[in-house]
Amino acid sequence: MSSPWELAILSLGYLGVLFIIAWHGDRDTSSFGGARSSDWVYPLSIGVYATSWTYYGAVGSAAASGWAFAPIYLGPMMVFIFCWPVILKFAAVVRTHHIGSLADFMSARYGRSHTLAVLTTLIALFGTIPYIALQLKAVGQTFNIMSGAPATIAPEPVDAALFAALLLTLFAILFGTRLPGQRRDHHRGMMIAIAVESLVKLAAFLLVGLFCVFELFDGFKDLFDQARAAPQVANVFHTDFSQAGLITQFVLASLAIICLPRQFHVTFVEAPEARSQTIARWVFPLYLLGFTLFVIPIAAAGLLKFGTLAPADAFVLLLPMAFNNDPLAALAFLGGLSAAAAMILVSTLALAIMLANEIVLPLIFRASPEQFRDRPDLAWILVSIRRACIVAVMALAWLYYQSATSERTLAAIGLVAFAAAAQFAPALLGGLYWRNGNRNGALASLTVGLFVWLFTLVIPELDSGVTWVSASADALGIDDLTLGVLLSLGLNLLSYIAISMATTARLIDRIQAAAFVDAQFRPRGGPSRYLKQQITVSDLIALAGRYLGMERVQGLVETYKLERSIPTLSPKHQAPAELLDAIESTLAQEIGHSSARLVIRSASQRQRIHVGELVSLVDEASQLAQSNQDLLRRSIEHLSQGISVVDQNQLLVAWNRRYHEIFNFPDELLTIGRPIGDLYRHNVKSGLIGHYTNDEQIETAVQRRLDFLNRGTPYRREVTLSTGMTLEIIGQPTPNGGFVTSFSDVTNYKHTEQALRESEQAIRVYTDNLPAMIAYLDRDLRIQFINKAFERTMRVWREQVIGKPNREIFSDAEFKVREPYLKRALEGRRQRFEVAVDRVGERHEYEALYVPHRDESGTVQGIFVLYQDVTERNLAKRALEEANETLEARVTERTLALQEVNSQLADENLRRAATEVALSDAKRIAEQANVSKTRFLAAASHDLLQPLNAARLFCTSLSERAETAEIRELTHHLEGALGSAESLISTLLEISKLDAGALKKEEILFDLRELVGQLSEEFRIIADDRQIGFTTRMRSAVVQTDPKLLRRVLQNLISNALRYTDRGGRVLVAMRMRDTQVLIEIWDTGIGIHPDDLPVIFDEFKRLSEGIQTDQKGLGLGLSISKRIIDLLRLQLTVRSIPGRGSLFRIAIPRALGTPIPLRGPHTRANAGLSKPLQDRQILVIDNDSSILQGMQALLGGWGASVHVAATLADALAVQTTLGRLDAALVDYHLDHGEYGTRIIAALREQQPELLAILITADRDDEMKQRAQRVGATVLHKPLKPAALRSLLTLKLRVKPPQPAA
Repeated sequence: MSSPWELAILSLGYLGVLFIIAWHGDRDTSSFGGARSSDWVYPLSIGVYATSWTYYGAVGSAAASGWAFAPIYLGPMMVFIFCWPVILKFAAVVRTHHIGSLADFMSARYGRSHTLAVLTTLIALFGTIPYIALQLKAVGQTFNIMSGAPATIAPEPVDAALFAALLLTLFAILFGTRLPGQRRDHHRGMMIAIAVESLVKLAAFLLVGLFCVFELFDGFKDLFDQARAAPQVANVFHTDFSQAGLITQFVLASLAIICLPRQFHVTFVEAPEARSQTIARWVFPLYLLGFTLFVIPIAAAGLLKFGTLAPADAFVLLLPMAFNNDPLAALAFLGGLSAAAAMILVSTLALAIMLANEIVLPLIFRASPEQFRDRPDLAWILVSIRRACIVAVMALAWLYYQSATSERTLAAIGLVAFAAAAQFAPALLGGLYWRNGNRNGALASLTVGLFVWLFTLVIPELDSGVTWVSASADALGIDDLTLGVLLSLGLNLLSYIAISMATTARLIDRIQAAAFVDAQFRPRGGPSRYLKQQITVSDLIALAGRYLGMERVQGLVETYKLERSIPTLSPKHQAPAELLDAIESTLAQEIGHSSARLVIRSASQRQRIHVGELVSLVDEASQLAQSNQDLLRRSIEHLSQGISVVDQNQLLVAWNRRYHEIFNFPDELLTIGRPIGDLYRHNVKSGLIGHYTNDEQIETAVQRRLDFLNRGTPYRREVTLSTGMTLEIIGQPTPNGGFVTSFSDVTNYKHTEQALRESEQAIRVYTDNLPAMIAYLDRDLRIQFINKAFERTMRVWREQVIGKPNREIFSDAEFKVREPYLKRALEGRRQRFEVAVDRVGERHEYEALYVPHRDESGTVQGIFVLYQDVTERNLAKRALEEANETLEARVTERTLALQEVNSQLADENLRRAATEVALSDAKRIAEQANVSKTRFLAAASHDLLQPLNAARLFCTSLSERAETAEIRELTHHLEGALGSAESLISTLLEISKLDAGALKKEEILFDLRELVGQLSEEFRIIADDRQIGFTTRMRSAVVQTDPKLLRRVLQNLISNALRYTDRGGRVLVAMRMRDTQVLIEIWDTGIGIHPDDLPVIFDEFKRLSEGIQTDQKGLGLGLSISKRIIDLLRLQLTVRSIPGRGSLFRIAIPRALGTPIPLRGPHTRANAGLSKPLQDRQILVIDNDSSILQGMQALLGGWGASVHVAATLADALAVQTTLGRLDAALVDYHLDHGEYGTRIIAALREQQPELLAILITADRDDEMKQRAQRVGATVLHKPLKPAALRSLLTLKLRVKPPQPAA
């Protein structure tokens, strides 16, 4: 819970950040990623659909009706995924006709009908004002909840909603209106702010969902298991999908994404280029899917935690607040504020635009057109009017919020608003796809739909006395909303179709219908006006300049002149129709079609063109255009090259069959007027040209190509398609700004060229990699070719010698040697000879080969020259001759040397064999010594435990009979000394078993939380006694390992942590989940371990310097045993420590699947407080050690039992026979002469099956356990703890009456 001032500061700070983002986005178009950011700004800004209804109300709906909220999300998702062509067509029409609002669309489609625009505006106001008021209510209520005030408190004149309305009004004025002459970037700053708000509310909702699932509960399974078991959460999981209301909600949500004024404005009016729209197709559905993931979990968590004590609409806010997560609560509040603020901003702006353009401005124009038109400050007046409309819309919403008393949920009010917006659907969709729809049908449909909506949905909401709707709905078995929607939309659609078919459409209706229905995804403009406006150029410029700014109007005029190559345009001449169309379209972009048309008419006298004249003009122009097109097509159709022709607007105007064949375009893509960019994009996306991995790269490549066309520069280049075809592309600009491009298939030429190049390259590669020198001389003995070896050897460069005479690369002496051979080769005779070449002090001998090159007639054309280096061969030849002379002596010498080496090798093999035998013997002896050591330690430990066991029994008996404090203190010290000795011997025994491999692990599936919980209970008492903070953090985790051995490790680690932590310190035992492992961590704030000691802490009897300096004593064996057990269990144990600050021991255990086996908890001592718990019990003690028997007699006798002793089986049976029946028998496992106690127990139980038998032993092996289990004996280990013995006897014998003595 926060104070109102803190919330106010938080809200103002957040809105201030949005102000800065919007201001920076408007001021600098390159900010926030520039054009690239629009790819994400657009789909995220469509997220304005997610209002406080989606943020808060969906959870409330889920709490009441389960999945009944889903259609509100599913409808828009399905529209974007499966009806994407509809979205694209709407965007194309809006962009082509410069439509600025929903009312503007209605007016433009249905014959520029101003009446229809006004009616659309009024319906939008009726349906949206309550919805805006609903957002203000959500802001006020959440502010009250965060500040601690009741959520249902009645609105006051001055509250959080008022300040929110004022701030958002200011925001809309600053970033939603600007001077019409300024740059228009689709309100870029505001859209970026809306996108940021969309991210904030989604992130907040997801974080609240994660908090509910993983903080308040242990995951989805835990949450849903508890929810299904709770009756108050039953509605969340029981949804009647057969009810008609779900279908109604789905239809309303599907239509709302198009028909809501704010969605129409963001989705179509503010739409960027096609690339961003394509991204939005998938991003927006994923955005809504993010909300749906956690609606049910949040609703279930809220009902489990609050039940019916809190409003379900506020669960998103209340859950973090109730569990003291203030940062998340603040973020959830900002998410709700974002959801409400974004909707208020865009809805207010959309309504203000319609109100100003369709109602206020036309009224002013009609009232005083001349006076208003001549105002010099007209641009400021237009801006002021739009800003006043923003204030008016916000004021109406705030007044509705103040006066409304309905306590209906957010979801119910939102659906009524959706139903109002749905009334636009027949006229909108019909106007886009049905050519016969006209103004009369649209007016009738909206009027009927409005009145039916008012009577069936609004009036029953305002007046509870109106019950006919509910009665009718009940009779039909549907809900009120479904009935209202069926009646309003059904009669609306029927009126639209019937009136449109029954009335005759005007010519302007038919023209506009054709323009809208036949629009492509990239339309090229609307139809020409059929009304001539008699207005001069100077008057038109002056008039439009007051609205658009003179600079912008002059730019339009200059563009018009350049496009038509008009050097001058006389100001006194009548304005051309095309110029009038261009300026009126631009003006409509700012003030709407109705207002723009009135502005033009107010400055001119209209004169109608006769319909027949209009048709004749159109037919003549069409015939001329068709004639030109046919002539051009016939001229290029039979060319072997592919030809494409585009005009100055980069639209395709002509092509031939070969162009179609080369690129294999779909038939529907090759149409006159198709943007050439579409063809480029098709080629790139199909992989025909280039290799691009994402849409951004594709659009960049297309835009680069279009920019090149715009420059109008001739070019020639070659491109290889993915099909393998190589094209020579030649582009040439045309005088009117167009471009003609030819595409020639040069694949065969390129293949031939490549083959020649490859052949030449292959020869070059082959010859360059040969070690021999190769050359070719023509008939004039000029060099035509040499290889790399020739270059290296002769110290020449290929480029320097090609074409030069052969003699220039040799000295005179060298050439004279070669000259006679060259002459004979030119005569046609092959020549072979040896020659020496001396270059830079290196002398080599070569075998030269001259081969004549003859043509087909046999004439010698040149000489192939080959020089093979034979220097090494000649050297080897001479060396061989020398070697032959001394070969026999060298063979004798080598033979003797080889014999000596063989003798040394034999000696070395003998030494190695002896070494291997010695090593094997040493290894065997070491293994035997280790086994002997282990057996010795086990036996010695067992024998030592016997007297210690007796000493403990005597000591306990003495302690219980001590009468003075001095004796009790002496027995206390004695027990401590015995305990230390027992601990040392037990630890040595355990180490010996670990080393000998006698200790076996018994793995089971169990819940680690249960084991840690038992240890927590045991050590918490010790920690409290030492005044040490002891904390555990446990989570349920199933593992498969030996719980007893793991318990021993954890006992050692926790005991060490407590032992070496001073009073006031802290010890934490925590469980963490990491991937497939469970981590058990023991943290302490103790003395720590020096880094130099970490490698040796697991050695036996190793006590570190820090521990020796404290008063805590240990054996130095605990960590050694723990490490051996960890290795046995194949787990991981790691240590981190900082001297003076503490240590961390972490055990990593793999997680397992399955049903855990419950662990048996520690036994409680029954009747521990009785001074004579075994009064009159007959107990037989069997042991071969007399001291043990005496000690047991003293101990058990002190507890009131009658004790009988025996050392052998015969003695035991005699005692049993004498007494008749025994209460219990305590039997030692190892007796004299190899006798086992289990055999005696079996014999005693033959006479008395129900006899309580306790086997006492120091052994812990599996064989002993199996024997004890077969005879049904309970095992107690030596050294025997008297408390454990007394607890066991008392527990087992308390339900049995004492046995009478015989």
